[in-house]
Amino acid sequence: MTLNKKIMSLAIAASLAVSGLAGLAYAAEQNDEVQEIQLFNQAKVSLVDAIKSAEKKVGGKAMDASLDDESETIQFEIEVLKDGEIQQVMVDGKTGAVVKVSADDEGPETGEEKDD
Repeated sequence: MTLNKKIMSLAIAASLAVSGLAGLAYAAEQNDEVQEIQLFNQAKVSLVDAIKSAEKKVGGKAMDASLDDESETIQFEIEVLKDGEIQQVMVDGKTGAVVKVSADDEGPETGEEKDD
């Protein structure tokens, strides 16, 4: 086999490997979305009602709301701004009850990483 054929064979093999990895990543992403939809369908309260519960509990205004995909039960994660501080409020998706309020420990996004 000539050098050009070897290089071409290696290039094709590398291309196929990268394509396979991209396909696996896409399949994993699709599976995550399906699981998130299934979890969301278990909610007995709407996202709007969860936001209202969080705002009422903290006394501020909601900035962001999402499904908490790290919890084993259906929970909404609501970020509420009050007096210049962001509070992270967890709302039970089945009852609408606030289950946890904590200070948002991520801080503002500046695009710069902090050295620890």
